[in-house]
Amino acid sequence: MDNFILFFLSFFGVLLLLYPFERLQKRIRIGQFIREEGPDLHNHKTGTPTSAGIIFISIALILQVFFNKGQDVLIIALSGAFFGLTGAIDDLAKLLKRNAAGVSAAFRLILEFSFAFLIVYLIQRINPHTYLLLPFSGKNIEMGWLYFPFSAFVIVGTANAVNLTDGVDGLAGSVFIASVLPLIILNYQSSFYFTLVGALLGFLWHNWYPAKVFMGDTGSLSLGGILATTMALTGREVYLILFAFVFLLETLSVIIQVASFKLRKKRVFKMAPVHHHFELSGWHESKIASRFSVVALLSSVLGIIAWRGK
Repeated sequence: MDNFILFFLSFFGVLLLLYPFERLQKRIRIGQFIREEGPDLHNHKTGTPTSAGIIFISIALILQVFFNKGQDVLIIALSGAFFGLTGAIDDLAKLLKRNAAGVSAAFRLILEFSFAFLIVYLIQRINPHTYLLLPFSGKNIEMGWLYFPFSAFVIVGTANAVNLTDGVDGLAGSVFIASVLPLIILNYQSSFYFTLVGALLGFLWHNWYPAKVFMGDTGSLSLGGILATTMALTGREVYLILFAFVFLLETLSVIIQVASFKLRKKRVFKMAPVHHHFELSGWHESKIASRFSVVALLSSVLGIIAWRGK
């Protein structure tokens, strides 16, 4: 099916289905619980409908699996489903516990790495390789058996990086779109990303400030798993430095903050992840989402140059 038809099907499907999804959560009085360690500016968001990833991820994956039956697409879809399931379990635990804690970190990581190793195994079935392609050069590094845990780690790390970025209205969704648009230009899994971008735009219709619904861990973990798996299919995990640049920065800001506080008893940022630093510095949520998206787009455009530099 034509990519543009898939784009509009996913866009309007998500746009319309999210209205009853939001109303249902409001009627039964369930919704997002805000972390206590988050900015006080977010306390009013408690009770906002959440887990919209169930809608937009499901629609995108169903359309792709139904109309695009390539083995690579099935693996990407499986990754999205596996990590979406992990996020859904976490979201459900938050609702049942009535707090933002969710499942334990250990349990979540066990699930994520189990799914990631399965995805790496399936990739090896259709495209056996143990190398990493290097940006700008077209050369590769042979890693041998170390490739398998490395690739699984990248998939899990990227999934959680997108999850960390999902902290202000419209941020994770808009940054993700900006990050993958150049992949469409490169015609790399373009049908899949046409469909997913359409679904995300339908979600952002509801999620841009002020958000009527959040994607939840269901959406953010799934998006990260999809992006990383797309790169892992051809040994391009290193390219995520460019195509997931903002997500990487968000993760690094947390690592730097924790390390600095433990070693020096001082904080580098007002709050981590770094989008909260800018929020506490006076940036409006819409400004954070738009500027972070511009940075993501510029980095991904550089990714096009790196891709074609072989």
